[in-house]
Amino acid sequence: MKNNFRFIFPRLIGATLVVGLAAFVITTLFKLMLGLVLIGGVVTLIRRAAGRNQMMPAHIRNGQFGNSEVINIEGGNPWAAKANAVHTTSTIVPIN
Repeated sequence: MKNNFRFIFPRLIGATLVVGLAAFVITTLFKLMLGLVLIGGVVTLIRRAAGRNQMMPAHIRNGQFGNSEVINIEGGNPWAAKANAVHTTSTIVPIN
């Protein structure tokens, strides 16, 4: 029995160390990835908030398109307000 303990314990200690080290490495990697995702989300939100008005020229940002009056909705497309809908009357022409 004494020989069995001398045989099993070193291997059990080694396996425990290997599994513990592997769990530590995996846990550390997942924490780093989670941190990177959170930092990336914060950076994205900040860039969106700061860059929303910087991407458009000043005359577009202010809604000045010349003679037309444009309502610039925050975060919306300023070009969409300028577009005019074209209504055409379509008829069905029978062909004999």
